[in-house]
Amino acid sequence: MKKVYSFFEDMLFYPKWYHWPFIFILLPFSFIYYLIVLIKFPRSYENLNIPVISIGNIIVGGSGKTPLTKAIINYYKNKKITVILRGYKRKSKGLVLVKDFKKILADVDISGDEAMEIALFTNAAVIVSKDRKKGIIEAKRIGADFVILDDGFDKPFRKLNIVIDKKIKNPFVLPAGGYRYPRIFLKFADIVLKDIKREIKVPSGDILISGISNPKRLLSFWNKEYKIFPDHYEYKWKDLKKYKNKIVVTTAKDYVKLKKFPLNLKIIELNVKIPAQVIKKIDDYLIKFQ
Repeated sequence: MKKVYSFFEDMLFYPKWYHWPFIFILLPFSFIYYLIVLIKFPRSYENLNIPVISIGNIIVGGSGKTPLTKAIINYYKNKKITVILRGYKRKSKGLVLVKDFKKILADVDISGDEAMEIALFTNAAVIVSKDRKKGIIEAKRIGADFVILDDGFDKPFRKLNIVIDKKIKNPFVLPAGGYRYPRIFLKFADIVLKDIKREIKVPSGDILISGISNPKRLLSFWNKEYKIFPDHYEYKWKDLKKYKNKIVVTTAKDYVKLKKFPLNLKIIELNVKIPAQVIKKIDDYLIKFQ
């Protein structure tokens, strides 16, 4: 396998012996970071009078939040669900209604890739807003039955906190390690998901093109040519034109940005099985608001 990580990314997730001197140098800064998140983490929660399900994680980069969100939406397909995301790397500010319950109202540059993936591949409404409270109020206005809050672990609202627990080899918080929150913070979760069962179907093709975090997890399913770009990469035709006569295999997250180019695209299918005990806890939580 070719190298697809930078020195720093390797240090965060897959440290080797030569990373540890740098890790120890950064530990004082990690201690300061730990104190900051400890102080800022909410101890009281505002009731916004709508069911809110938060999908969060404790590491930097991908852990499966979007596939889990899509699985919950598909399970509760008869409900009017609104997903609220920050809209990372989008070329817009403020609150944007990306999709109502009928149609998509913005393009991927305005929404960001993760929001557009949910808009394209589910029947949920989608809002991007750095201010999550404004997003929740807008979800109520458009008639949502409940809200799924992307990356809402540290948001001060009453919610069902689902946290994906993915262990990495580096045990420290940023910047010395890859944890956004120390593992002890899992005590604030209502549901901790340790092992998410994934069903992955990789179509046949000539080359894999992707820009996701932790790309080694993707390359474990692929043994042909590949081209890996940085996470949330803004693709340009000059990066891709040499592949126009090839069958390009990619993720759903990448597809929303690649589909505007004249490429022969095939999407990797990633489905998540939600544990029965998680469904029960969600059902119990939703019943409280009926």
